[in-house]
This record gives sequence, structure tokens and C-alpha cells, in this order.
Amino acid sequence: MLAELISARRILKAQLLDFLGLPDNCQDQTDRIVSTIVSVLEANAAEQERFWETFKSELAVDPVELEAMLKCSAAERQQWIEQGKLPILEYRSFRKSGIHLEYPVHDRRIILNLTPTDIDNWRKEPKGLIQNNLPKADPINTENSAQNEQSRLAFSAAWEKIIADWKEQGSAEISATFQLAYWTVWASRWAKEHQLNSFKAIKSNEIYDETRQQEWYERKNQAVKSLIEMPYAMLYFYRPPGADKLYLELCEDHQDMMKDDYYWDKWEFFNQNRKQVNRCRECVYSETKDYYSLYYLEIKSDKFPDFSFSFHTPYTIGRKFLPHPETLPYVDHVEQDGIFRFGRPLLEQEKVIHTEKDVLLKFEAALAEAKKFI
Repeated sequence: MLAELISARRILKAQLLDFLGLPDNCQDQTDRIVSTIVSVLEANAAEQERFWETFKSELAVDPVELEAMLKCSAAERQQWIEQGKLPILEYRSFRKSGIHLEYPVHDRRIILNLTPTDIDNWRKEPKGLIQNNLPKADPINTENSAQNEQSRLAFSAAWEKIIADWKEQGSAEISATFQLAYWTVWASRWAKEHQLNSFKAIKSNEIYDETRQQEWYERKNQAVKSLIEMPYAMLYFYRPPGADKLYLELCEDHQDMMKDDYYWDKWEFFNQNRKQVNRCRECVYSETKDYYSLYYLEIKSDKFPDFSFSFHTPYTIGRKFLPHPETLPYVDHVEQDGIFRFGRPLLEQEKVIHTEKDVLLKFEAALAEAKKFI
């Protein structure tokens, strides 16, 4: 089982040799190296722990595999992530049909330690919105307009009290900063909602206007640009393992050489024959530096420890208006931040309370107010 798992993952032969402390020019076949590693892990618990920690990213569990392992639905997986039951190891990105998409992966050790009893207990827990420090209205019946209006009024009353507390116990500047941060969360969420709708339309071969998605992301970028100027903001840079986007296309001759010499894949071949490939006029290799890196913005004040907001901006977008990464402090890992983490589409209840029109009005007002303090 472990041997199959290692073989199925893109772990370079050189990495496996390094783990065993063997020289890079070792001529052993990859299968033999894998077998050696399995034997070492079975005999030594400390080496087993070192192995899982060394290759935690390579052995991470993606959403599809996680749902199969836990025998759960996508909705259950998402709910358990938001509740903190399934910690996220890191986020990864890919492009499909011209859309930039992200997905979480999880430490395999954590997933393997879950039992059927754990899953059954999670399913028995009451379902609902993730708890956080901002006001929530009661659950909504989207078919009942009177109840929807009552829920909107309840939220509005709770929100006004929050604003008053920020001003009275903090300052007008804190209130302006927090209000912009709050409505930027919802701007990001409406952007994600339109992105998801666009993706669904593409899958269904339908036409979908991406203008609103782009407009909402642009508003989020405007807010981030303003928020970093506020005294309650801290901007970091997150560079994950494998931050660079690599592209490799081997010519026919090098493809044949790769197959004849039993290389694991084209990347192992490239790492062992880098100079030769780079000199070849037919092979294509390119690197996009920090393609998967992120700017990470955190908004908080010691006067209100129960409130915090955080946002990410992909480096490829943020580099146009945010400081150079070398001028910023680094974070080794951006932790899970509940609903304020990397954005998500809206829940149906949220669409009733935070309508697109209302969020736009509140966002623009908050942005204008925050700019008075810059």
C-alpha cells in the first residue's frame, strides 16, 4: 500500500535518494529504492515520522481523494473544512478554460487517523453556518419574503451596534478600517460566486458574461490597496513549496531517451539532464517565478481581539500594485481562518441578507470613508 502510494506520487528519484542518504548517481532502479524506503519505515517509527513530514506536500490528499477516503459528499467536505475539522495543509492552483481555480489539500496523516466513528459523529452534529464574531441572522426560508426582510432587519440592527462599539471603544479610524475589511469579504465572495457560475456555464456549454466577476475582483483589489495603508493592517508574503510554475515539453529524441533509460517522468529526466535539455532547440522549458505565491493581508487591532480579517492576493495580480516581496515579512504557512480564508461562494441564506446590490453600496461607502484616513 505504501509502496503504491509513493510510486503514484511525483516524488523525484533524487528526493528519495536524499531521504535515504544515498548519492545522486546511485544506479538502483526506482522500484528498488521505494522498496528500501518501505522496509526502513516499517522497522523504524522515527523514520516513518520523518518521511511523512519530509513529503507531506507530495503525499497531500486532494478533494476528490479525500471524499473517496471519507466516503463523504463535496458539501460535507466543505462544511467540515469551514468548521476546522479538516485542517488545510496548503492551497494549490490550476487554470481551466481560462479560469484561475484554487483547491485545498490536506495532510495525509490527519486523514488516515480519522475513524468511521469520527465521521458518523460529525454527521450527527447540527448543521449551520460557521460561527464567527460578526452578526448572523436566523436561518432563512428563501421563499418567504416577509421572513427574509425580517432577517435583513435583524442583521442591520446587529451590524449598527457593532459599528457603534468600534467607534465608541476604539476610534473612527478603527471603525472605517474594519468596515472596509468586512465588506471586502463580501465583495470577494460575490466575485467567487460569479467565478463559480462562469465555470458551471463553461461545463454546460453556455454563454456567461464574466464582466461582473472581473468587476468584483477589481473592487477587492482596490480595497486591499487602501487597507495596506491603514495602521491596523499587516501585509505579508507567502511563498509555498513549489511556488514557481514550470513548463516542460521534451522533443521526440529526448522523450525516447527518457523512456529508454527508465526515468520516472519527464521532470526526473529534466533534473538529471538539465544542461542537455536547455541546449536543445526543440525542447521547451520555462519558469514563471512565484506564480503560486500570495500576498497575505491581515487586519486586526488589540482593542478588539475577537475581530480579525485576512485576505490573499495572488502574486501575479498583486505585483502590479503591492510592494515587492523582498520588502515584506514572510509567513511560512497561512493558517485556516474560517470563512475569512481565500474566499468561497455565497450560501443561499447569505445571498438574501447580503444582496449583490446592498454589498456594492456598503462596499463603496466603506471604501470612500476609509480613504479619509489614508
